[in-house]
Amino acid sequence: MQVLKDEVRNSIHHAALIEFQEKGFKNASMRSIAERGGMTVGNLYRYFASKEDLFYAVISPAYHKIIELTQEPFDNMDNPKEVQQFFEHLADRIMTINHEHRRELLILIDGSIGTRFEHAIEEITLLVEKKIRDQVFTKLKEKGIHIQDDFFARVLSVSLIEGMKVILKHYEDGIKMKLLIHQFIHYQLGDLKSRWL
Repeated sequence: MQVLKDEVRNSIHHAALIEFQEKGFKNASMRSIAERGGMTVGNLYRYFASKEDLFYAVISPAYHKIIELTQEPFDNMDNPKEVQQFFEHLADRIMTINHEHRRELLILIDGSIGTRFEHAIEEITLLVEKKIRDQVFTKLKEKGIHIQDDFFARVLSVSLIEGMKVILKHYEDGIKMKLLIHQFIHYQLGDLKSRWL
């Protein structure tokens, strides 16, 4: 029985990232990934039973970090300093995830059709919508601010996620990306921030 080596797994991971980013899941092939990784297709299948299993192994760490980010509470935001710190924390976390998993995020955005991640962006959008509705709007209502329609949480969440997608796809330079993410978050949530104070 062949010992599964970390360097072989790393080679497969790197080859799969390139293949999935260039072709997306649907058009990627295990043969091409094996060639990129410098191995036979048979050897690749010893590590991953299917293209779907390989895709999941490559993409899931980035996906789970984004999900974790959507689960962070909007607590301790009762004064301008706390709100500013939260926005900076949010931008920093997005930048860290992007730095660690840029290719995976781009694949998740544009190359996941035909996989269990096909609707990941919508799932993330729904989690953000729920967070806005359940935490942000609740806090605003506690402060006596009337929200005309809870559907506004949907509008905000879609615009946040779509805006972040555009920024992540457009910028590779970390400094420019971070500045734009900060600006974008402040633009999107700045009015809500001022209503809390």
